[in-house]
Amino acid sequence: MKESEHQEIIKQICDFIGEDIDAPVCKEVSDHLAACPSCQAQFDSIKKTVSLYRQVEKTQHVPSEVSLRLIKILHLDDI
Repeated sequence: MKESEHQEIIKQICDFIGEDIDAPVCKEVSDHLAACPSCQAQFDSIKKTVSLYRQVEKTQHVPSEVSLRLIKILHLDDI
């Protein structure tokens, strides 16, 4: 992942949790992802999954059951 893409994703995560990109929590997330290959791999996998879902959703109807299952699998229902 390019550094510019990494920073954009961190900004989106920070926006999602209501924090400024310079907030300590955002810096911690960024630093952790840079140092932890396991979390980086999981992060990349989630990012790709969401991107693919959005591409499919643009061209065809995605049943609500599929959307709900994806949210559950990605543990986004806890947010």
